[in-house]
Amino acid sequence: MSQTPLYSILVANYNNSKFFNDLIESINNQTYKNLEILFCDDCSNDNSLELLKEFAKQDTRIKVLVNPENKGVAFTKDRLIRECEGEYFGFVDPDDYLEPNAVEFMVNLHLKNPELGLIYSNFYLVNEDKTKIVKYENPKDVEQSKFLLYGFSPNHFSSFKKEFYNKTEGINLSIKRAIDRDLVLKYEEVAPTKHIEDYLYYYRINTNSISNNANSFKAEYWTWLCRFAALKRRGISEEDFYSEYKYYFASKTCDFSQTKDYKLGNLLLKPFRFVLHLFK
Repeated sequence: MSQTPLYSILVANYNNSKFFNDLIESINNQTYKNLEILFCDDCSNDNSLELLKEFAKQDTRIKVLVNPENKGVAFTKDRLIRECEGEYFGFVDPDDYLEPNAVEFMVNLHLKNPELGLIYSNFYLVNEDKTKIVKYENPKDVEQSKFLLYGFSPNHFSSFKKEFYNKTEGINLSIKRAIDRDLVLKYEEVAPTKHIEDYLYYYRINTNSISNNANSFKAEYWTWLCRFAALKRRGISEEDFYSEYKYYFASKTCDFSQTKDYKLGNLLLKPFRFVLHLFK
């Protein structure tokens, strides 16, 4: 096995051209150079395709696929996986970007752990204009065997060993959202996975994202469909898992009466409440 295997960065795009510069810059800054950068444009109606063709002229590692018609993100990501040539691959959303050492870090881990099908890192949350960057904090009390089912964002940055893809059922082409959830759950069922604590990815909170704003509830619906499909494949009771999941989050509900802000507000309002009580 080569110590510098080809790594495929896969980008499914629809109307995100205004964010390309951050993504391309982060790819150009990668310390690992044996890359294939494969874009698939899903019939964007902005200037995405024009820009992508220009990027491809400037960097021979960049290849551009175009769907014949708008096919949706599931079809697009499945096509990217099947047409990429890398021994390993990772998805980057077109409005996001990577740490410079992200790919090198993942390749080294894959080479040291050839049995792993999926390795995923921690990530930063970034607002649209990149003026605020915060760490996304994963819970520490969920056991690894349930982490992906619970749904704590394992897809940023996820790195996959391609040979395992054909051992899964492949991406469910009928789903509209939560495609990454469907993929990582299926990978977990055919090979060991590993979570690392390093922060390698910047996830942008984009107002047009299919997983934000009102669409977040639609994404949650598709996430549950992916979970239930995984439970069925694994022979786990849907009812038992749902109650366990809800019980976990119910136990995390914050008692606001114990917070400093609540206590301070209560103290400041106390004299006003006393006066109101006098006039009752």
